[in-house]
Amino acid sequence: MLRRWLALASLMCSLIVVACNSSAGSAPDAPWDDWTRFAERYIQHDGRLIDWTFEEKSTSEGQAYALFFSLVANDRAGFDRVLGWTSENLAAGELGDKLPAWHWGKKDDGSWGVKDGNSAADGDLWTAYTLLEAARLWKAPQYEQTARKLLTQIAAQEVVTDVQGGAVLLLAPYGFRIGKDRYAFDPCYVPPFQFRYLAAADPQGPWQSILDGYLSRSPQIFKAGVAPDQLIIDQQGHIFPDPDRPTASYDAIRVYLWAALSQRDGQAQLPLLRRYAEIIRRDGRPPEKVNTSTGEAVQQAWSPIGFMAAVLPYLQVLGEDGRRKELQAAMQRERMRVRLTGQPNYYDEVLVLFGLGWIEKRYGFDEQGRLVPAWKAT
Repeated sequence: MLRRWLALASLMCSLIVVACNSSAGSAPDAPWDDWTRFAERYIQHDGRLIDWTFEEKSTSEGQAYALFFSLVANDRAGFDRVLGWTSENLAAGELGDKLPAWHWGKKDDGSWGVKDGNSAADGDLWTAYTLLEAARLWKAPQYEQTARKLLTQIAAQEVVTDVQGGAVLLLAPYGFRIGKDRYAFDPCYVPPFQFRYLAAADPQGPWQSILDGYLSRSPQIFKAGVAPDQLIIDQQGHIFPDPDRPTASYDAIRVYLWAALSQRDGQAQLPLLRRYAEIIRRDGRPPEKVNTSTGEAVQQAWSPIGFMAAVLPYLQVLGEDGRRKELQAAMQRERMRVRLTGQPNYYDEVLVLFGLGWIEKRYGFDEQGRLVPAWKAT
């Protein structure tokens, strides 16, 4: 019992130090403890990222994020393990020639494998983007070859090009075409910095058209001042609310993050997302759910840790650094509590890596959407 209490006390002290350092701002070349702990908890030695929160599943999105943060951390060995597991288990060893399945886990018969072979466009694009940047930063052309094959597959299977006003990225190849001329669309699948980059890296692809369409439709998409999880778009480019998704939550939170990280294109979107900032000012924390018709927060008792992390860049870019620091300190206190009394949530910790990692200058993106990691600068 004494050893247990000493261990808890030691952990509390170390977390307090981390929280204080984070609140004050960390040197970008200091050890990235958040990533180290994340990798130790969620990534197996063979490169599989496990979401312990939901049936120990693995997803193409999670694998793509693990690739991205391995590159940010300059961990090429870890990067290759994640890439290898992704190809072997989600694409039958043919990543690039095939899109990765989005869901891998324990099947009904007790075996482990692909549970849903449909791919997920956001995971596919994050994988392609990260491979291209790994090729550039590590001078490793083999990554670029796989990335370009992936982009060809994404353009062929996950993009609708005949929509007025600009092409539309589908959520996946199957299941998101509604009738003959309507499509489900998720704004968080289109980080502006990423599509700005892809438009230059693959000028023959649909990426500039997707970005132009997204930016031109943003006043309609964010007409209530908040981001939706999902909406409907028709072939004439008209936007409709998704009747099955009247509130916005775990997808939409990334829209505020991506806008803040996207220098040129994000600046045009931030004023359209002003209502969410007003709610944070009023309540002190970002709401878990908002009504996308009224722009009002849905009554709730708590704000997820990841949501607090995701809006840190959003608040800082809006010039509300004092509020950002207060929220960052509150987030770190909540992380301490969860580590001592419960289990950290995978998605929360991903958003911490994105939001807090950017605040700490672990990474950034230039105006062309290229990754700027701290290790390259030093």
